[in-house]
Amino acid sequence: MQDGIDGLLHDAACLHGLVDFVQQYCTEQLVSQSYLDATGDFFGYIDELARGTKQFLSDSTASASRSRQRIEAVRADLLVVKDYWRILHAFIKPASDAHTLRIPCSLIRLAVRQVGRVSGMHDAKVAILLTPELMYFQTPHTHLKDLAAKLNKVIPEAAFPPKLGFVELPYSQGPGFFNNLILYHELGHFTFEELCSSNLFDSGFATLDAAIIDSLQNNVADFSTRSRQAQWLAWELLRSWTQEIFADLFALRLIGPAFSFAFIELLGLLGLLRDGREMIFSESHPAQACRFGEQVLQLRDDRWWDAVQDVRAEHLELITDVAGRSPDDYKLDPDLFDQDPGLILAFRGILPAIRKLVRSITKGAAAGVGEFHKYKAHVRKCLMQGIVPSTPLDRKVPTPTAIINAAFCFYLTSLPQLMERLEDQKPSDIERRSYWTQRLEMWTLKAVEDCEVVARCQGELA
Repeated sequence: MQDGIDGLLHDAACLHGLVDFVQQYCTEQLVSQSYLDATGDFFGYIDELARGTKQFLSDSTASASRSRQRIEAVRADLLVVKDYWRILHAFIKPASDAHTLRIPCSLIRLAVRQVGRVSGMHDAKVAILLTPELMYFQTPHTHLKDLAAKLNKVIPEAAFPPKLGFVELPYSQGPGFFNNLILYHELGHFTFEELCSSNLFDSGFATLDAAIIDSLQNNVADFSTRSRQAQWLAWELLRSWTQEIFADLFALRLIGPAFSFAFIELLGLLGLLRDGREMIFSESHPAQACRFGEQVLQLRDDRWWDAVQDVRAEHLELITDVAGRSPDDYKLDPDLFDQDPGLILAFRGILPAIRKLVRSITKGAAAGVGEFHKYKAHVRKCLMQGIVPSTPLDRKVPTPTAIINAAFCFYLTSLPQLMERLEDQKPSDIERRSYWTQRLEMWTLKAVEDCEVVARCQGELA
């Protein structure tokens, strides 16, 4: 070994091989598939970063070869680059799988456009990832951006796209519509994380953090005498619960009660209803009873509850039942490190602050119940005739949120009637019922797409 230069060259060549493969892979995907703009931006960043990484490897190893005293410094920089590519590697395949044939593009564009109307979220972009899990996730990106900023000192050629987030959809649900309304919750997580780190709305989120501390001090008897680590763990627990309620209410503000219906649908699909777990606060989530209680309160405040309370469907009954459970019966998961019931009391104490913050930042993006009242009968009539419900009423096209909520109500209440109008299509036939659900989702998605085209023509989209 020549003062460690051979080992350095070997490490650099291994990383070069990985980077070169990933770069070619992303290029091939962009050539062979169609993607939403955010994913294209992400792959473009990968390409720029790959070029910069290769140049760094060439320049740094050449420098170390000329001056052996540089070897350790180059190794330190190389570790930073390796660490970043290792983390970035996990994003690339799920992003490449989420091409436009596998995801509800019009719904995603609508949702991202709505997020862009939220205070501080103008120009936000979301890259979609497909996950093997039957669950929706928002992939935290702050750590990735921090590493990207650190990497810029070594490889200045590539800057991480600003306001870019990542949301994961189950691959089995990708082409669907109704269940994918859950993505609004994940966009709530993205917004929470983005605004917390942007300093644009530091006062609002700082107030919320202060409320958590105050509530812990007021409701957990020994909080002030606990160790700093114990206090931090309790604060983290409440902040995790806070994010979930924030994301729920954020979703409701942007899309209306269709989110709650989709949430019930997903919980039912996962088998997470009516097993006693709806009263338990886990390490990551507040009790479902608490979540639905807050959702119903939000729907009432926004006058959506009155608009849908006559929907004769099990979904609404379940929401009402779970939301109506007594907060006195909430319990902590036995596996939690801290079993102090004061934690639940402390969390209940900050719920008004969460509601206030959500309402403040979404005031320019909230879905209007008035549009739903105006168009719900028209949407129902169209769907009952098998017509895409973007058909104009009095020369005006229904708004996307009105279409989505009316279509979801139709799905919950009138699908059997639609089938009965058709020859040999019995509602009791599960296979045919599933087929007509998919057709209904296709009509709804096409209507949202039509609204997008109209908006573009009217100059409402960039």
